[in-house]
Amino acid sequence: MKIQAAILGATLFGLSTLSAPAADKPIQIIAAFNLTGGSAVLDVPSYNGALLAAETINRIGGVFGRPLELVPVDTESKPDTVAARVEAALAAHPDAVAGIGYSYSTEALNAGRVFQAKGIPFVSPGATDPSVPAEVGDAMFYAAYGDDAQAAAMAAFVRNELKLDHAAVWIEDRDLYPRTIGADFPKSFEAMGGTIVLNQSDDSADGFAAFIDKLETTSPTAQTIYVASMPDTAPDLIAAARAAGITVPLLSGDGWDADTIVQVSKEASLRDIYFTTHKFLGVDTPEMAAFIKAYTERFGEAPPNAFAPLGYDTVDLLVDAIVRAGSADPPAIRRQLAATTDFPGIVGPISYAQGIRVPKKEVSVIEVADGVESLRWVAPAR
Repeated sequence: MKIQAAILGATLFGLSTLSAPAADKPIQIIAAFNLTGGSAVLDVPSYNGALLAAETINRIGGVFGRPLELVPVDTESKPDTVAARVEAALAAHPDAVAGIGYSYSTEALNAGRVFQAKGIPFVSPGATDPSVPAEVGDAMFYAAYGDDAQAAAMAAFVRNELKLDHAAVWIEDRDLYPRTIGADFPKSFEAMGGTIVLNQSDDSADGFAAFIDKLETTSPTAQTIYVASMPDTAPDLIAAARAAGITVPLLSGDGWDADTIVQVSKEASLRDIYFTTHKFLGVDTPEMAAFIKAYTERFGEAPPNAFAPLGYDTVDLLVDAIVRAGSADPPAIRRQLAATTDFPGIVGPISYAQGIRVPKKEVSVIEVADGVESLRWVAPAR
């Protein structure tokens, strides 16, 4: 696996300068994820990627001779439990120097506030609501792009590649993620000259059937539908649209980067499904190939989506900051995270502009047809 030469060099340097007792003490990182429940479809691969990174770093001697220890916290796909469980984990592990977690903005927001109050840096591998880090404070960072970037990428793909003019939008209004991306897509689409013929929000998937019925009366007719939903409801929404005779392209964001959607496409021979995500796992780079090989050997299956390498990058990013700080002191780690420039992640480089803790990264557009994913387009970093 790829481990930065700088990290290895600093590790060896640390081994020669730290006392033996310090070298034996783990560097603890709280790893809060939805490891069970409906949201595990994205969070388990992310946690596995993070665990793989920690294990890989430990095999070369750890950081300053100290092993990394991820402390898993399972919030069971219940956003309301996040703050209390993270608080409990920090109380039980008072020496923890950082936190990572979540592919969902609501959970990342709730966890980020706890870490911010403690002055401990927190990096979310896959949350994408761009307003969250600023709302939380200077201790919170993203490893992923913002929803505004992926919404603009899909809008550009629809207008320039699919050559479509009229879109409908349905928003599952129960989480920050679909609310944010569901608002960002129509803004970008209309800015590019497209027309939104129907825009509906519902607090559950129950309203989707009524939305489909309304499509028959729109003028002009919707040529595509952007479905801003959570991953756990997405397979049913896709199946319902196709069962109702809706044949236009179905679009969404990285919440649809889930093996459950590939499976429903395969089982029912469904086509014209598109989503934006962080990286296509079929990209032939040495780093991605090495990651997929190591992940498959470690967990007995290939990584199902881009959230797995994002989890890996997040731990690698934290270790890079620790090494540059020359210390596992939380304030020093935070300062070095904020100063990160061109960190070479598997899922693209990470840099933070002054005062902005959401990186600008490329966005991939993936097509799913008959259970097969293919890369259709890559939008440049913005």
